[in-house]
Amino acid sequence: MLAKKIGKAASRGMTLIEIMVVLVILGLIAGAIGYNVFERLKDAQRQTATLDLKSISNGVDLYHVETGQWPESLQQLVPKFLKDVHKDPWGVDYVYVKSGDGYDVYSYGPDKAQGGGDDIVIHGGEGAAPPTAGK
Repeated sequence: MLAKKIGKAASRGMTLIEIMVVLVILGLIAGAIGYNVFERLKDAQRQTATLDLKSISNGVDLYHVETGQWPESLQQLVPKFLKDVHKDPWGVDYVYVKSGDGYDVYSYGPDKAQGGGDDIVIHGGEGAAPPTAGK
């Protein structure tokens, strides 16, 4: 008779507490993996924006070498100096500004607003230091 009671208890399945413990463990694992994936995504977005800005800067420099002038807008570079001008990884247009004897091309970064310390900037032109990204 004792064997019959033990058999019934063993066949009942998992208790609510056991299921909750398993769900909490799975949630912690998913949270850790998700955090790492999103951090890698942020790094990839910054690297993509930096590479795009370097490409745009090269196009502006080539335009200047060929014409002796700085372009008025990035659209003047298409299709001869740049294949196309697309948006940055955060969905905002890249910005080109002529300044004296040079120019700046930049992305506002993840916050999509000028300033804030996350802008990615390339300075170029005559007398400019080598291109740098970020601040």
